[in-house]
Order: sequence, then C-alpha cells, then structure tokens
Amino acid sequence: MSTKCEWGRCGWQRFYDPAHGYQTMACRAPAMFEDDFLGTATLLDGSTIWSVVDVSVGGDAAPARVADGENGQVEIKLAANNEDEDSVLYWGDERGINVKDGCIWEARINVAVLPTLTAEAVFGLCGDHNLVKDDATEAVWFKLDGNGTLVLESDDTTNDNSDVAAATPAGVATTIVAGTWYNFRIDTTVNTDVRFYVDGVNVGSATTFDISNLTDAEGIMQPYFSLDKTGDVGVGTIYIDRVAAWWNRA
Repeated sequence: MSTKCEWGRCGWQRFYDPAHGYQTMACRAPAMFEDDFLGTATLLDGSTIWSVVDVSVGGDAAPARVADGENGQVEIKLAANNEDEDSVLYWGDERGINVKDGCIWEARINVAVLPTLTAEAVFGLCGDHNLVKDDATEAVWFKLDGNGTLVLESDDTTNDNSDVAAATPAGVATTIVAGTWYNFRIDTTVNTDVRFYVDGVNVGSATTFDISNLTDAEGIMQPYFSLDKTGDVGVGTIYIDRVAAWWNRA
C-alpha cells in the first residue's frame, strides 16, 4: 500500500490510499466524523447517532448491520413486494454537518443489487428526510437506478441540478457495476462549485453545482443513504462499509 498526501481545495492535510479508491485514511480538520459500523446489533436502534426508516408492510425494508461483515457493514435493501417501500439510514433529522463551512463527505459503498423498476438509490448529504427524494430542497448526493448509470444532484432551494450525468472529464459515463466497492466523495469546499468524485475521479465536472443559496440553517445537513420504490416489485441492495465527513468549525 502506498499512502499519499495532499492539501486539496480545503487547505487541510489529507492522507489517502490510491490503491483503494483514493479513500481518505486521515485528515486534519476542525470538525470530523467517521463510522466504520463496527459494533453490536443495536447500532441502528436510534439510541446512537443513527436512525432508520422502514416503509414496508412486513418490515422488509429495515436497514441492518451485516452479521460478521468484513470491516463492519450496513445493508440497505428493498424486498420484492408489490408495494411502496423506503429504506433509509440517516441521523433521524438531527443534523450537524455544516456544508457551508467547507465539508467533504466520503463513503465506501457496494451496490450489491442494482435497483430495478421504479427503485432508486441516493447517498450523500441532505436536510430533513423526505419520502419523495426529488422533493428534498436541500441536498447534495449521488443517485442510481437499474441501468447502473450514476447521476448527480444538488439543491439549495433555488439552484436545482437533477439527474446530471456523472461523466468523467473525458465525457465517459460512470456506470456502477453490481458487487463492486467504490469510494464516493462530495467536496463542498467552494459552495458555488461543489465537486463529486468516484474512486478519485472528478465526475460531472461539465456542470457547475451551486449550493450557495442555502441559509445558515439550511446548510446544516446529515449523512443520508436510501433505497425507495413506488408500488411495484422492484428490488435493490447496497452495502455501506464506511462513511466520513470533515468540515470547518464555525
């Protein structure tokens, strides 16, 4: 393993591993959060920082720790039930990450089963939970459906970028392969120019993602991972190995 270091746009010293998706190994920032999901089965019961949403008739869409998951993992999934379902891992709307103060969010994710039919996955940062993801008015996240083509979204109540192709600088679409681990990163250091990365590659750079219209209150967000569908038998499964964020302390 060859560890490298950079200062980046934020001005913080960041150590990363180019051999493993450019994953950040350590960072010097005033405010930091990281979770490797190592712990007991009660990790997601609401008594700790994490809460879940399970919209399903039989309780089949509840996020849960993966038993003996290597390095600690959480599974978010939809069942093949003909119904509306929503499976969410988040902070229960107890938001605390300030994206207006130069936040960098990062997560290692494996889309084990690509979403089918109306199912879609979103992961990144947002304000309060909304059952209809496209109705979220404060968010910066990645989105994915069954064809595996990754898209990007940002919304600051005024500037709304939806379903922007996560194309590489060479114009090649980013297609997620089921069963593969990827390192996803969102850099809000410059609020008028938010950047998205997949395994260290800046994707969607042809579009300017501007979230500068957020008020101070709206700029306080939370990590958010979701799979949802509307009234069909669509399925989907994602595994989260790690999530982290760094930002300035206002």
